Amino acid sequence: MPKKGSKPPYKPKIEYRYTVKDVAEAAGMTRNAVGVAKARGKVDPGDFKSVVSFLTRAIIERRLRGDLFVPTARVAKRRGRTGSQVSGKRPKKAVRRR
Repeated sequence: MPKKGSKPPYKPKIEYRYTVKDVAEAAGMTRNAVGVAKARGKVDPGDFKSVVSFLTRAIIERRLRGDLFVPTARVAKRRGRTGSQVSGKRPKKAVRRR
């Protein structure tokens, strides 16, 4: 137990940060969808309380629409080039000689 009249121990201030990408991932939406919600006034990314209520609504709506155990965030499919399209050139056709 600390002495009477002593200072409380020093605790560094902890700061948390989040981005629109983090909000979109937690809500199971794309960044553009969160941008549209921001433009319509449904969420204010600068206000933590607004973000929490937006995420709660988004998660509840998603769960009510489908299976209760569906993960909230979906994994985006990567659209990369296939091996034959790397150079952008078509392969030359073999010339037959008689």
